[in-house]
Parts: sequence; C-alpha cells; structure tokens
Amino acid sequence: MTITPGRTRTASRRPRRRVPTGPRHSVPPTFTTPRPAYAMTPPPEEPRPPAEEPQPARSHRAPARRSYLRAAFVRCALYLGPLSVAAAAAGPLTDVPWPVPLATLLLGWAAAQALTSAGVSVARRAGPAAAARLAGGGFAAVAGLWCSLVWIAPDALVGPHRGLALVIGLGGLGTLATITAALVTRTEAAVVVWSLPCWLLAGSALAEPLIGRTAEVGLLLPAAIVVALVRAYQPVVVPGAPGRRPRLTPAELRRSGGYLVIGASQAVVLGQVWQAGPSGSTAPFWLPLLLAVPILEALIGWHTGQVEAGLDTTENGADYRKHVRSVTLITIVGLLPPFAVGIALALAAYQLPAAKTSATVLGLAGGTLLGGVFAVTYLLAARSRTAVAALLAAAPPLVTVALPLLPLPSSGPLPDAVAVLAATHLAGLLVVALTAQSAPTADDSRRT
Repeated sequence: MTITPGRTRTASRRPRRRVPTGPRHSVPPTFTTPRPAYAMTPPPEEPRPPAEEPQPARSHRAPARRSYLRAAFVRCALYLGPLSVAAAAAGPLTDVPWPVPLATLLLGWAAAQALTSAGVSVARRAGPAAAARLAGGGFAAVAGLWCSLVWIAPDALVGPHRGLALVIGLGGLGTLATITAALVTRTEAAVVVWSLPCWLLAGSALAEPLIGRTAEVGLLLPAAIVVALVRAYQPVVVPGAPGRRPRLTPAELRRSGGYLVIGASQAVVLGQVWQAGPSGSTAPFWLPLLLAVPILEALIGWHTGQVEAGLDTTENGADYRKHVRSVTLITIVGLLPPFAVGIALALAAYQLPAAKTSATVLGLAGGTLLGGVFAVTYLLAARSRTAVAALLAAAPPLVTVALPLLPLPSSGPLPDAVAVLAATHLAGLLVVALTAQSAPTADDSRRT
C-alpha cells in the first residue's frame, strides 16, 4: 500500500471557482457589468433575467466511488511488478543467504516510503520531472549504499557469490524505484503496461515444473526491470525544460521522516515473522497479505474520499464532525475482519496436534494480523497522523526484540510475534476511533 491519495476534487486539474451565493432558498441576485469611470452617457438598461428555481446540490459520491476503486485497482496492479520480479527470481534467491533479500527489502521499502512522501510534495510545486529527479537521486544513493555493504560484508551474510548478491539487491531496488517514480509522477497505468514483461517472466518461472527448465528467465529479467525503470523515469530520461527542485519545508521533512520509520518498521516486522515461521511454509505467510492488500487499499481510498467529500456535503462544523465519525465507524467495521480472523487462526493453531501444522496455521495468523496492522498504519498516515502511525508501526519490532530481555514466559519467536501483532492491531483500532472524536472543524473556505 502507498501513501499517495487518488485525484480528488480538491486536487483536480481544473481550478475551482467560488461563486458568491446568497441565503438558501432565495432568488439569485443579478450581476451587471460595472460602468467605466469615463462613460458620459448612461448605459441602456438591461432586462432582468427571470428568477430560476434553486437547483438541488449535486452528489459527488458516484464519481468518487469510481475514482477510488479505479485508483485501488491500478495501484494493486502496480504492486504486482515487484512481486512478479521476486517470483521470476525465485531460483537465484535460493542461492544467496536470507540477509540479502531482507536487507534489500529494508533499504528499498524505507526509501520508497520516504521518497514517495517527499516526491508528492515536490510534484505539486515543481512538476513531475522534479519529483522524478528527487526519487531517482534518492534511490541512486541507496544503490551506492548497497554496493558498499556488499563490498565490506562477510561471506556469511552475502554468500560466496558477491556478484549475484549485488545484482539481486540492485534488481530489487530498481523495482521499488519504479513504483516510487510511478506514484510521484502519477503514471501508474503506463508503468503497469510496461511491467507486463516482468509478469510474463514470472508466469514462465512458476510454470517451470510443467514446461521444463527455462534458463531464459534469468537472462531476460534484468532487461525487463530496466525497461520498466526507464519508462517510470521518462521525465528525467527525456530532456525537457530545466527546472529547479524546490526545498522541502520542515513539515514535509518531518512527514517524510515519519514514512521512513514506517517503511523500515514494516520491513523489519515482515522479516521477523518470516524468520520465525517454519521453513518450507512461506506460501501461507504471504497469502493473507496478497488477499488483504486490494481490499484494504480500496477501504482506505473510500475512507479518505468520504472524509474529503464531507467538506462539500456538510453545512457546518458540527455536521462535518458527525460525518467523519460515521465514516470512521464504517471503516473500523471494515478493519475488524483481519483482527477477528487472525485471532481465530491463532487460537485454532494451539488446538492442532501436529507441531508443523500448528506452526503453519500460526504463521497464517501472523500474516493476517500483519495486513491489518499495515492498513491501520496507512490509514492514520493518510489522516495526517504520521507521528502516531510511525509509533504504531515501530511498536511490533521493538516489543518483539525486547520480550526476550523481560522476565516473562515465552512460547517462542512466532507466538510472541503473533501476540504482539494482535495487541498492535487492537491498539490501532482504538487510535482510529479516537481520531473520529478529535475531527477538526471543516474549513469554510474549502466549501463550494
């Protein structure tokens, strides 16, 4: 899930014009052309137009519904790019130690979150080319850091084949840089089309047991990554009008720093649950996340769209706060199924006799709760509670690391991780409910 909202009415391409209106249910006033100061003869009297009946306010909920569903669909298709690259590179990933993909995810996901937040702000003021340059420069620095880490890391962390670890890391960073540039330049649909070769290579790799060895996948995958990367950074690759990148304000820097913490924390807790689970059962762990992302992406888009629509559909601050509380209540109801399913799977895991089956079901519960925690975190960040969202995202990895140091009974790394995720999910639901109670007063200057 990402942090860029879909195009709403306040972010429309056409500027909104405010027309002064009189009291409701009154005859609209007649406007006449002002008389120039140098006119010596009186202007002819213009006939008054007939009074029109007041038209009812138009509802914007249908276009908004189509907008957030379309945006959620396009973003989910965009996220299939990194997943397809990981599926196509499943063979080489087994030839390197686990710290290589985990460190790539940590660096790339944290950079993607921070640079997306900063890039959206830059794109609003200086255009997509400046935002793409910011994202490209940030990922270039991260790629240089990765090369340095591979150069100085011991063989136990990167394996005997340092060149393979270097290529895998750069490929992962390239795919995350692609989706970051697509989000900040608002070219998600075009980048999805140019990512189709990665999808085809992933399908060939998954069908390898049926059709035999496909050695061409490993050779064509870097080219497919580069093709999508070049299309995402087209505003930088294709020369255009030179522009100066604006500086980020302190508030934007704090917001980007909060998203940096969110991305790093999510990558760490993902690696913790992955390593704590039983070997050979990675599919159940990833399955809840894959199923939850489209649903939760659409739910967050609906929430933010309805909160924004309340600025136009409500008449005063009290009505707006009531509207936000109603929307938040519906959102909490939508966020409860991951929590309920995760708790049910965790309880069922302790009733199973086989240890391996119990660990598999417990890993499935961890993945379900993890998807709910991600949704709550992004929802709070979308409501401008970036500091609270960062604190909530950092709580699971910090508490999981601190649990062995406390004089408390422990059932193992995986049960501890599932318990921490359940507590974090519940705390996140409570925080989301509290945001509805502290909803700000609607600004009258943004009303139409």
